[in-house]
Amino acid sequence: MQNNIQYPWFKAANNNRDILKNFSKLVAKNKMTMGDEVYKLEKKLEKKLNVKHVVLSTSGTSALTMATSALNVNHNTKVITTNLTWIATINPALFVNANIRVIDTYTKNQCINFEKLIKEIKVFKPDILYLVHLNGDIFYNLELDRLKKSMGFLIIEDAAQSFLAKQKNLYCGTKYEIGCFSLGITKLINMIYGGFCTTNSTKLYNKLIAIRNNGVNAEPENSKMEIAKINGFNFKPSNLHATIGLINLKNSRQSLSRIISIYKLYKTKLLNHKRITMIENYNRNAIPLYILIYTDNKKEFINFCNQKGIGLHFALRTLNETKLILSKKKFPNSNFFSKNLIRLPCGPGYSINEINKIINILNKY
Repeated sequence: MQNNIQYPWFKAANNNRDILKNFSKLVAKNKMTMGDEVYKLEKKLEKKLNVKHVVLSTSGTSALTMATSALNVNHNTKVITTNLTWIATINPALFVNANIRVIDTYTKNQCINFEKLIKEIKVFKPDILYLVHLNGDIFYNLELDRLKKSMGFLIIEDAAQSFLAKQKNLYCGTKYEIGCFSLGITKLINMIYGGFCTTNSTKLYNKLIAIRNNGVNAEPENSKMEIAKINGFNFKPSNLHATIGLINLKNSRQSLSRIISIYKLYKTKLLNHKRITMIENYNRNAIPLYILIYTDNKKEFINFCNQKGIGLHFALRTLNETKLILSKKKFPNSNFFSKNLIRLPCGPGYSINEINKIINILNKY
């Protein structure tokens, strides 16, 4: 337990003044779900990401649930994903008892090991691949694209940590059937609690908006009480959260610049630290949302940070550790990250001066 934390592990951008200005107007509209603000945010996200359709939801987890349902994942579906991801990635597939295989990462970063992935795809012949883009890093691969075309499997991109990351002018989460994003408080852009799906397929878009509205493909919150056509959920976001998202999206350029500056500062000033090792990104154009490190003595480092008021986060736990995924294979690389990775204080709300103070403390470890 960390007490007396002076520097929390993540600090979101502070746009509270603009947010508070809009609240009284919003409440006066007397419509708190699926109002103008929701549709406006969807349109701005479509334009920002250069994607045909965006479907806003209540969280990144609900976006993944919607995508899983839209692609008809069931107990006969064969699924592949990385072993190093948050359980929310595959929870929807677990609920329907899909057959799930997981793949280890590389040794030096969190990227799924593409050589092992390609080999497993050829043998397992999956129906669905959950491609997870961790920490602003885009994990695309030409051989994977060739296999997808020849074998016909579908891809859901979990881009919860990689909003606005792009490769050759293609935004992360917009390449395949459906992309899923989080707009939670510890993301680059937040609506405090929210998420969304992206797709360039109008057919999938229509399914997603119906799934969001209890299976009813009609205007939400009306009095007509249309009949549901498919299974669905109540994942309709509030105008309150959408308003926060609109304001934070408007300031996304500043947040993006701050995130990159913080990463470069840590990398420069911790580079020669004998007891702290930074995890670098797989791609040069990555947006490193979090600062990831491991140390020579995790317990000692945690105690040191507790005493100095530095907040820490202990990153991700692997899927095989949950025992929800049964596998005889070993996952040495991802399990190493699971046991040892630590997130240092970061986020667009931090000033460069604050980060310098944190680094100066860490250099005394």
